[in-house]
Amino acid sequence: MDFDIRTTGENDSKLLPLGRSFGNVVRHVNRLIQRDLGERIAPLGITLGQWYALRTLWVADGITQIEVAQRSGIAGPAMVSAIRSLISMGLVSRKVDPKDRRKYVISLTERGRALEVPALQAAIDANVAAMKGIPDSDRDLCLRVLRQAYQNILKKDRQEFEFDDDPESIDV
Repeated sequence: MDFDIRTTGENDSKLLPLGRSFGNVVRHVNRLIQRDLGERIAPLGITLGQWYALRTLWVADGITQIEVAQRSGIAGPAMVSAIRSLISMGLVSRKVDPKDRRKYVISLTERGRALEVPALQAAIDANVAAMKGIPDSDRDLCLRVLRQAYQNILKKDRQEFEFDDDPESIDV
């Protein structure tokens, strides 16, 4: 049976009440978590755009700029700006790919690697704050629902991606 979020009350003229819209609630929660994370990483001297690039490189260092953009889900122009600023801050380096001279390989510097623990702690703290008072079983259920919704949308678009089974592996 498909989920029908429309209300049937006589006095409810809205086809899709905002509080019952999955996408609307996810968008607002994400916006607030991102704002909290941005405030938590600001003392480290990095922005959210830079965070996404660094987060990707902490998992897979030494990848092309295009791969950083794809893996982080950040559009090309925004990623170019983030990488340029990270280079100027001395957090990453950019070198021509020896296999394909049209591409650039982005690598963490020691300074960029040193930010990993405090920045990830900021992400953990943002997640903990968002999940305060929510039992672990509800959190795990929520993550399963979000992963399934993600998969449903990807199937619709005929794309493939698999989440790690570890709910702790998904960051904000």
